[in-house]
Amino acid sequence: MSSGRFFTMWSALVALPVSALVLAPYATVDTPLELLWAQLSGLIVAALLVTALVPVAMAERWIPWRAARGVLVLSALLVAAVSRPFLNDALAVGVFGLGSDPAWSERIVTNIIAWVSVLSLVAVTEQLYASSRTARSRLAGALRTVTDEQRRAGRYERESREFLAAEISALRSALTALIASPLDFERVRGFSDDVRSVSHRARERAGLELIEVLPDRAAPTALDAARTVFERLRPPAPGLVGAIFAAGSAPFALRTEGPVFAVVLVAGVFALCLSMDRLTRIAIRRCSPRRRGIRLVAIWLGAGIVVAAVAAVIVGEPSFIPLIPAVALPGIAVVAALCAEAVHRGRVETRRLGRALQAVVRSAADQASATRQDLSHASDVLHSRIQGTCVILAARVDDEVVTAADIHDFEVAVGLGLSDALGTDRSAMARSADLAETVAIWGPVLTVSSAVDPVATSAMSDALVTTRVVAVVAEGLVNAVKHAAARSAAIEVSGAADGASLSVRVRTPGRLRGDAGTAGLGLAGLGPSARVFQNGGDVVLEASVPIGAAVA
Repeated sequence: MSSGRFFTMWSALVALPVSALVLAPYATVDTPLELLWAQLSGLIVAALLVTALVPVAMAERWIPWRAARGVLVLSALLVAAVSRPFLNDALAVGVFGLGSDPAWSERIVTNIIAWVSVLSLVAVTEQLYASSRTARSRLAGALRTVTDEQRRAGRYERESREFLAAEISALRSALTALIASPLDFERVRGFSDDVRSVSHRARERAGLELIEVLPDRAAPTALDAARTVFERLRPPAPGLVGAIFAAGSAPFALRTEGPVFAVVLVAGVFALCLSMDRLTRIAIRRCSPRRRGIRLVAIWLGAGIVVAAVAAVIVGEPSFIPLIPAVALPGIAVVAALCAEAVHRGRVETRRLGRALQAVVRSAADQASATRQDLSHASDVLHSRIQGTCVILAARVDDEVVTAADIHDFEVAVGLGLSDALGTDRSAMARSADLAETVAIWGPVLTVSSAVDPVATSAMSDALVTTRVVAVVAEGLVNAVKHAAARSAAIEVSGAADGASLSVRVRTPGRLRGDAGTAGLGLAGLGPSARVFQNGGDVVLEASVPIGAAVA
């Protein structure tokens, strides 16, 4: 109730039919025409109350204090619930000529239970959909951005591979031409200069920023199909529907037959609803979302009809009162099912997008890192190994002591070096990206600063340690995108006091949510040391990464 968005358009859309169909003044209704007048009076009163609550809805969005918002919303809700039976009677009796129902206390209690429970479910559902929609939007935007980076990394890898292939092919042709011609010092030095030039270009390309690479064209993405109401229904928490309906039925049972009967009826209703919860879960196994929703509604409609039949027996005379549970019970079940689906969908989709975001970032970083390593390796081979071979041959040529065997050995050595520079003789190994490459990939999404002390720098020479550090950082940055409006984060990696681990922290401006400190799958996957806490104006994710004894 203190969220600032308790009263919304959805509250009104639910309040109007509930007032007209469930909470209408049915007590003295005997004919279909009187039934229509009773429902019309309930609808008019509900419309008046909704209009009166508009200023409250506006005020709760303006008030900055959560406690004050909660008091305002609860007070307005209670005033509306208490005044509604009196307004109903005034309209039903004075305008439509219906009889008055003097059971004020029971009606007031029923209204309070109905409004607090149903509108709270509506508010929770709306807020869950809104928050999950915001988180999904942030994650999807970040995913599109880093996917663009992944396409840059893909193009960078492909063009770098083509660059090395073309340059090495040109050097092979130059080598063939050199061997076929009369050797002298200038020709060997010219070939050596060509090798050095390619080495420098490979080194420059290894340092190329991805932002300078045009991304490949994006593949068309499939749009999520719109979901029907039935597809948005999921079995609510066991006992929730029964608790709400039993509490709302208690005043009617107490007024009709006394406290003993009220206890029996409430217990029976609650037991019936629990059995419907169980039956629903059995009936929807291995069902499509649409079929699941249809079966859920059908089962709760059946439960409503059963309760309506029991109510008809209790009343014992022709009355429209048994219509109330026939509408109210499945109605509560549908609202609770929408709430359950909002919870489930928010968790599943944000988790799926978060994992996809981490996977794409890691893939792009690994791809870019591997390409840079290949280019740097090629540059090193060309600069040291092949140029050294050229220097030796040039000296022998200059001294005029070169032999055919020397030329043959030179050709073989350079050929092997060129193959090594191209990577054809190296086994393919997965090379994980370091922290700097990972941060660079996140750059278009977040403004990320990083501070790594000398102990951590030394420890991260171990690939396993680096992988674990990057995993902690990735989880913190995904959470930053998911939950924080601010687009910045600070990474701190330092040696712990025990000398056997690194302390990794990711700071993000924002406020810690009520459930953010609990260990979800991402946080739990970082080990028992991982935790999330509030530190001033920052939310901090912290975890320890063990380092080997040799590294320490």
